[in-house]
Amino acid sequence: MKIRFEATPIASEQLTGIGIHEKELCTAMIKSAPENEYEFTYFSARDRKTKQKIMKTYESDNVRIRELSFMTSGFYRIIQCFLPIPYKWFFRGKPDVTHFFNFLIPPGVKGKAVVTVHDLAFVRYPETVLLKTRKLLSLRLKSTLKRADHIFVASEFTGEELNEVYGVPKEKMTVVYAGVDRDLFRPREESECADVLRKYGVKYKSYFFYLGTIEPRKNLKRLVNAYAAACERLKSEGKDIPPLVLAGKLGWYYEEIEKAIKSTGNSAGIITPGYLSDKEKAVLYSGAKAFLFPSLYEGFGIPVLEAMSSGVAVLTSNISSLPEVAGDCAVLCNPESESEISDGIYKLSVDGRLCEELSEKGYRRSDNFSWEKSAEVMLGEYRKLTEGIR
Repeated sequence: MKIRFEATPIASEQLTGIGIHEKELCTAMIKSAPENEYEFTYFSARDRKTKQKIMKTYESDNVRIRELSFMTSGFYRIIQCFLPIPYKWFFRGKPDVTHFFNFLIPPGVKGKAVVTVHDLAFVRYPETVLLKTRKLLSLRLKSTLKRADHIFVASEFTGEELNEVYGVPKEKMTVVYAGVDRDLFRPREESECADVLRKYGVKYKSYFFYLGTIEPRKNLKRLVNAYAAACERLKSEGKDIPPLVLAGKLGWYYEEIEKAIKSTGNSAGIITPGYLSDKEKAVLYSGAKAFLFPSLYEGFGIPVLEAMSSGVAVLTSNISSLPEVAGDCAVLCNPESESEISDGIYKLSVDGRLCEELSEKGYRRSDNFSWEKSAEVMLGEYRKLTEGIR
């Protein structure tokens, strides 16, 4: 097969969920099926040299890289709302399948066109999504779902959302779960974590950890307030107060989160290191007492899986896809209830046996999620499309 990936989400030094999803799946597919021909296409008008350097790492005998240097991906996505310029005008050739990992398929794609839809946050929690993103998806997702030869979804939950909101038939969708790099995200001894923990001023198994984009959908304002309430409770009982490491790149509408940190009076106990390297985040996961992720809405929730694979107890939400990922291996709470989140944080602070039990169960559960298994599912669907089985 000749397989083309629209690769703009991975042409970045700071990958978020969609970029991680695409990078790992594409890498696993190329490794699993080297007999195929692969091509990465991307838009490089902004930060061209950086993007070229990143994409060069994917190039090999059976992997070709093609860029469009006079336009950004964002501009091309926006003008589709008014002027449907065919994708084939920019990227020629005759692939059997072209996969768009970031929600939208443009018009004029040669061969079969497939898409990954991660969530419907712009429908369910529109106030947490940038206005331009909300407008873009509102205008173009419906046509993408009709145009797609097949649709991949990040979870059973997202598939149900697409069926309910857009009437997408279940037979047109395939769930492809995220996986986890078990070599990177694994339990680590204190000695292996020492340098990174020293850098951020925390002690092994004595801090809470959050990792994700700093934006409203992650529910960080409530998390900060709940953490502050748990700290007051611990302080009143004369117990140790674990600091909170709140890590991730700044996203959008983050000003209210910064205000919440300052207004709690616990800002000294909240550490904000920003975007972390893969090694740093792997160490901070495994060195934590527990991982806190009470997000309002997730199509999957890769950080929860990474934390479980690192052998860390998890607190997360009891809604959207998160119970699908965590199972019974986490403290599940209502993300709209600060008191429930706070109670969960307190419980994890004082109950060492609970942390140990969740750590063990979560680690075993994480073994069910594999990029290699998911890549095989995806390749299987490509074959069905190209062989006319669908």
